[in-house]
Amino acid sequence: MSIVRPSERIGYLIAFGAATAYGINAVLTRQGLAHYGSPLRAVVIALTTGVLILAPFAVRAYRAEGAGWRPERRALLFILFSGLAAILGYCSNVLALSVLPVVVVAPISSTYPLVTVFLVRLFLRGHEEVNARMALGALSVVTGVILVTVFR
Repeated sequence: MSIVRPSERIGYLIAFGAATAYGINAVLTRQGLAHYGSPLRAVVIALTTGVLILAPFAVRAYRAEGAGWRPERRALLFILFSGLAAILGYCSNVLALSVLPVVVVAPISSTYPLVTVFLVRLFLRGHEEVNARMALGALSVVTGVILVTVFR
């Protein structure tokens, strides 16, 4: 059994906070769609809200880098494509929530660890390790999705 360092403990707390926020988001989105109706307009409102909230933090982070700082072009491309993937995932999730119950959409969209494990294995060799426990965890997610979806 390994010892969890304080910095890792903070990382785990933040990850569980993210899980809580995603869970809240799914319920609020479904409730909002029940009263608002248009999934794509709801996405625009949600993402605009996110941009407005994050803009001051982004400006502060940019200023903290100092004068003349420029990101590497390759790093910038990875971040831009990450943003595109995040927006596509969020839009897909909202569209799914507009036609299916939260208790179906949330577990299915939570199968993303399978994609992550596959892509880590493919692109991050030498940087991150995918071991049997991680693969078993991803398989457990899929099993849970099948159980929730089939036996709802």
